[in-house]
Amino acid sequence: MKFLKKSLKVTFLALSLLFLNACSSDEDSDKTVANIEGVWQLGRMYGKAKYTGMNATLEGDSEGTMEFKNDGTYDSNIISAYLTVSIPSINYSETTPIDPAMDSGVYFYDETNDNLEIDGQISKVVVLNETFMKVKTLINDSGVTGELYTEYHR
Repeated sequence: MKFLKKSLKVTFLALSLLFLNACSSDEDSDKTVANIEGVWQLGRMYGKAKYTGMNATLEGDSEGTMEFKNDGTYDSNIISAYLTVSIPSINYSETTPIDPAMDSGVYFYDETNDNLEIDGQISKVVVLNETFMKVKTLINDSGVTGELYTEYHR
């Protein structure tokens, strides 16, 4: 389980640039109709993963901001975050805190296929409107496969 925890933590850290939040049934429609540029609030993340044949659920939350600038760069500021990994078949659950971090880099959002590339990591924007964005990132790292959704709001 230590390997799973480390692998998911590494994956989370790599993806932490994407973790943002919102809640509303109207916001979950599959639409990408807004501009990604601007400041987004970090928040909820969730997903499913598989590790050595066992199904795991991922739940977490984060606090901070992510700014996508019009010159193709971003700034992120993670104030606090955590990720809980649960494997019901073996009654396992562990929460990993994620250290605060500030980061900058480059991004590219392709509006034609809704791909969002951040420092070489490609994810899919599944919902984007003026106040809400949901991003799906595939996990394939050190024997762990799955998908992680992150939600943003502004």
